[in-house]
Amino acid sequence: MFDSFDYSYGGTFSEVYSMKFTQTDTVYLRYHWIGKNIDDTISVVKENTNYYGILNSEERSKLFDYIEKVNLFKYKSEYYEHYLDGSYYGINIQKDNNNKTIFVHTHKAPKEIDSISHWISRIKQKLKLQESKKNITFESKNGVLPPPPPPPPVIKN
Repeated sequence: MFDSFDYSYGGTFSEVYSMKFTQTDTVYLRYHWIGKNIDDTISVVKENTNYYGILNSEERSKLFDYIEKVNLFKYKSEYYEHYLDGSYYGINIQKDNNNKTIFVHTHKAPKEIDSISHWISRIKQKLKLQESKKNITFESKNGVLPPPPPPPPVIKN
């Protein structure tokens, strides 16, 4: 079993979100950006908002077993191809004082890692989300979210 596991995803024109899986059945999710909100003022989920959802026991067991089987620590930290559009994701796992983040922006990632990403995406679609005020740290968002813009210049009179 892992100590911490989180995942962040960015799609050029769709959405940017992060998910944190806990040792229990609770999953935390933060939507950083949602493309449909550009023209849709009645979206159920909101940008820059935290949510939580409950995994059913079968989903939780399958995902956790697969993560253990794959052993993410043996993979490179980055799988990258230089292209501008498309999707990208980050996975962070912490276990027994080991910490590993894998960043993927390629169509040539190992199938085991891509399988985790696809699995998480399917789980996200099924979650019944409730808004949460809990502040969650997502290690995987580094490299997926753009850095904040620099502060505005100071104008001296």
